Amino acid sequence: MKESALMAAGLTLNEAKVYLAMLKLGSCSVNEITKKAGVHRVNAYDILDRLGEKGLVSSIMVKGKRYYDPVDPNQLIKILQRREAEVKEALPELMLDFTLKKEKQDVYYFKGPDSVMNAYRMMLEQQDKTVYAMGGSGMNRKFLKHRHKIWDAERRKKGSKVKALYYERMRGKKVGDDSWEMKFLPDEFQNPAMIDIIGNLVIILLATDEIMAIVIENKMLADSYRQNFKMLWEYVAKK
Repeated sequence: MKESALMAAGLTLNEAKVYLAMLKLGSCSVNEITKKAGVHRVNAYDILDRLGEKGLVSSIMVKGKRYYDPVDPNQLIKILQRREAEVKEALPELMLDFTLKKEKQDVYYFKGPDSVMNAYRMMLEQQDKTVYAMGGSGMNRKFLKHRHKIWDAERRKKGSKVKALYYERMRGKKVGDDSWEMKFLPDEFQNPAMIDIIGNLVIILLATDEIMAIVIENKMLADSYRQNFKMLWEYVAKK
């Protein structure tokens, strides 16, 4: 029972045997410890070093010979408290790893107009009815042409709405319909990328010499991007 209690505090079986032997012996030599604990002399020095690191053993030289003393068993409570503190400190990162591993995450890559339309079709499969779009500049339509019109008709048929942050230069141009709600970002922040968020999907669209899309399916990531969108939406509302 004593050995089990010590092992629960983080000691190995041999460390527990040596510490219990020392409690009975008091100040003692390595020879006395090995006989009482039943461990090999070669291993005893390593065990004593580890017990010293845990704060359970002290030593002193007397006439050229080293003697070892056990420390008050109350030190075990301090060991447990330190171990608990270490676990609590690491817990947030452990929970993050657990959540990300537990949560499904898939990444898809599409290149070219026909391939990128697969990303748009994935959007229609989501249960969420609102598409949050950031960084609109009209370039996607330039590449997708009639494909985008067909998709947009399907979106309206499903009752899906769009909240979009386009760049200021698009103000006054025909982009959406009455299912769209738009606000405008300063042109100085314009870049070739556009981000759509719907349901568990984050779709990163890049339109330069050709169009490509990266789709990440991850609820936590999608929720984070939605929060970023809402922050920008409120920001431009005050401008």
